Amino acid sequence: MTARGTIDALQVRSYIHSAMQLIPLHDPADNAFRLRQNGKSKNALELLAQPPGSRAAPTIVWSRRFETTEDRDTLLGAVKKGQLDTVFLGRLTMMFGSDALDELADRLVAAARSKREEKLEEAAERARKHFVVNLYAREGKHGRHLLELQRKSSDTAEWSITYDRAIERDRLCDWLRWQKGRFLGFLEHAAEHGGEALSRMLIDEMFAAERRVRAERRGAGGMRPLRMWRGD
Repeated sequence: MTARGTIDALQVRSYIHSAMQLIPLHDPADNAFRLRQNGKSKNALELLAQPPGSRAAPTIVWSRRFETTEDRDTLLGAVKKGQLDTVFLGRLTMMFGSDALDELADRLVAAARSKREEKLEEAAERARKHFVVNLYAREGKHGRHLLELQRKSSDTAEWSITYDRAIERDRLCDWLRWQKGRFLGFLEHAAEHGGEALSRMLIDEMFAAERRVRAERRGAGGMRPLRMWRGD
């Protein structure tokens, strides 16, 4: 690249960067430039030049066929929303040539693609977290003690049981913490039959496990016989 070419390229980038920070809007009546979709290719756009009041046929000063409709709509949408001005696009093209507008379109498309990819990744992550359920032992209001099942995608518990004494909550927790592979099924049960029905089912299963562990003489004794139990 020649020294002149380097200066021109730097000028174009500087002009694009400055203009994208603040694009002045013009009165449509004074606008000699118009951006439209190419009638023969749905993913193509054309920038037309026609002096206001002129009866001459408009001249195509720039055209571009985009890879996708989404890419096309990035530039078209920016103009429709007023984020870009066709006067600016026209001046950019007339001053620096069609490559300058191509570079601007490339930047806008790349940024839009990146944003779409981020949104898709965020949606996928939310979907993944929706199926991850964790168990929490928490302290509630007025000295109450909570045991809760909460999705990773949520800020609130989907199922909760409250006890007056911490040892009662911890007794159920001793059994429930080893049922992690069933947490999602537990929430589905609560959604279908209600939270109280799930609480009764969990407590019944805890009692059954306690009886079995005691019968096998593996219980820890006291109020928390499953305290040393490891889910076997």
